[in-house]
Amino acid sequence: MRWRIRGCRMSELEQLPTGKGPLPVASPASGEGASSEGGAALRQTFWAVVGRAYWRGAFNRVSLLWIVGMVVLSVVVPFIANEAPYTVVINGTREFPLFRNLSRLDWLWLLWGAAGLVYGVHFVRTGRQAVALEQLRARRSRWFWILLLIAGVGSGAILGLKRDYLDKRDYHGLAQQGELKQAVFAPLRWGYADYEPLELDRVYEYPSRQHLLGTDGNGRDALARLLWGTRVVLEIGLVSQVIALVLGVVFGAVVGYFMGKVDMLGMRFVEMVEAVPTLFLLITIIAIFGRQLLIIMVVIGVTSWTGIARFVRAEFFRIRQMDYVAAAKAMGLPLRNILFKHMLPNGLTPVIVSFTFGVAGAVASESILSFLGIGVPPPTPSWGAMLDEAGNPGQTFRWWLAIAPGLMIFLTVFAYNIMGEGMRDAIDPTLNRIE
Repeated sequence: MRWRIRGCRMSELEQLPTGKGPLPVASPASGEGASSEGGAALRQTFWAVVGRAYWRGAFNRVSLLWIVGMVVLSVVVPFIANEAPYTVVINGTREFPLFRNLSRLDWLWLLWGAAGLVYGVHFVRTGRQAVALEQLRARRSRWFWILLLIAGVGSGAILGLKRDYLDKRDYHGLAQQGELKQAVFAPLRWGYADYEPLELDRVYEYPSRQHLLGTDGNGRDALARLLWGTRVVLEIGLVSQVIALVLGVVFGAVVGYFMGKVDMLGMRFVEMVEAVPTLFLLITIIAIFGRQLLIIMVVIGVTSWTGIARFVRAEFFRIRQMDYVAAAKAMGLPLRNILFKHMLPNGLTPVIVSFTFGVAGAVASESILSFLGIGVPPPTPSWGAMLDEAGNPGQTFRWWLAIAPGLMIFLTVFAYNIMGEGMRDAIDPTLNRIE
């Protein structure tokens, strides 16, 4: 039987990320049409094998589902925990308060969540089609850039045109007075900043049917704040590590490619940045500029890129000796194309693992800051601030307020660490074999 590798150029075979990774599986030569089994064989690429190897671990699957669940919760949390009803009739007029009260940040989450969902569906559907590898990549790339452009333009429109609406109505009080007709409320009728009337003195309540996790010192529902706090955790973790990823990749690529004096000076600068204590720098910056979520993200990002830079530098030391890099230089390609189009895609495998560990570290850092009272500004919910609200075990300790946020911090950090370790094992060519 005659065999040939379809949908893969020789240049791609030379650009495998690890240099030892599995080659695309050969399939029997056939006509223009390909069977579903042949289409699956065509996509035995490095990352396809890595994905299957990762999914084989039970803990890997649970950690991935936990993180995906957090992302979904962050997108839809306004529709789960909110004081404003979906729809209601007030004074004979049909209104939609919950949708009207959505902030710019809520709309941004919805926009990017919808874009991610559409691309995920397209990714899975195209993966089931019996097409050549080049055609598959072209389809996915085209959809990726189209959705990225739509989401980017939509984000600019939201930030430029949308104005947040300040709703001063007390829907709990209106419901008690019978002024709400045909009201449809969210499953949890409390927002993260809504509190019981102060005259009722319903603070630090034990869990009950009305407040499943109790109330804090301001009479706010602890469960609602726990759910809304998921968004803060993801924002700080992902945004800060995206900043670190960009800085680390660019810096590591430059010093790893040029070597010599550039590498020596660059690594001395990396050591200077690593010598800066992140926690004390955060405390100093917050003392000067105030408690702002964006500042926390930026400071964590600009102080945590050094590990990524070291990984990229080491990979570029190896890759720059390969034949396809020499061929690109001989063809006279621009330096930016050689660095970021040919070399960088093949040096990102350890960076992805480092990224997941970095997100876990950012979540822990934000929780520590909020626990110390210098994290995100109130009334923005934070799991660390909720732990601080539980009190001091040596004095007054409210266990019902400490269990849930403490468990969420532990499980989230644990999930990211398990994901990083699972990706590291799946990428290792000595452990990842095609059966």
